[in-house]
Amino acid sequence: MPLRLQLRYPHRPTESHILFEGKDYLLGRADDCDIVIDDPQVSRYHARLEARTGKWTLNDHNSQNGCYVGDEKVRTLYLAKFAEVTLGPVQCRFEQVGHRQITAESSFRQWRAKFLNSASEQMFRETSLNRLLLSATETLSTILSSDRAAVIFLDDQGDISRCSGYPAWLDTENFTGSRTAIKQAINTGKPVVLSTVSSDPLLSQAKSIVKNHIQALLCYPVVHQGKIVAVLYADSTVEQRSFLDTDLVIVRAFARQLSMALQIQDIEQRLSTLQAV
Repeated sequence: MPLRLQLRYPHRPTESHILFEGKDYLLGRADDCDIVIDDPQVSRYHARLEARTGKWTLNDHNSQNGCYVGDEKVRTLYLAKFAEVTLGPVQCRFEQVGHRQITAESSFRQWRAKFLNSASEQMFRETSLNRLLLSATETLSTILSSDRAAVIFLDDQGDISRCSGYPAWLDTENFTGSRTAIKQAINTGKPVVLSTVSSDPLLSQAKSIVKNHIQALLCYPVVHQGKIVAVLYADSTVEQRSFLDTDLVIVRAFARQLSMALQIQDIEQRLSTLQAV
């Protein structure tokens, strides 16, 4: 049976790989590994995965920091249907999956890309900022398969406390998302994507993270005319939920489309003003 391997980095999106029987897989930091784990605490050739008679086995490859299941160091581990092993600071989650499930997930990724194109065309036709916000929030929620996703527009000062478009769970007075993550994305101009929020020294201590039990989050800045005008925000309070590298790719594309939609609105508003003169 095929094996799904998810690499949950402390400060990056989760990487997901599908492995098939009939081939051994070398895991490590070196570029010639079958699965490259990009972390300095992972050995160049850290571990080897192999499948024999339908059973998957993980063998330590004389690594410096070892392979751990919880606090126990292991040299050889026979993988059950679900297993979790730590290599350095990277959590490796293994799950045996059927071919039908792999096909369904591949079909979903293809559908998601087509849906984004269709939704973007709808955004380009919106003439009201409020309708654009609603359309964009629904699109983000759909492409991330999350009900805790929202497009948050900022005011002229970049103040998220008075931004428009909060759904109920992001209401100003009953905020259950992470303001700290949003401010970090605004201040750095870079996306914040954490599969395990507890691994981040800053965000893990934030009151909103602790109070609302946020386990994973994604926050992507939207730039319009050289200024951050909105953030694409999503989080999860479910421990096993993580945001994948493929999620970041689709969100990056969506941010570009949203920026273009805002530009079209600006042009149409200016043309309307000129025609009224």
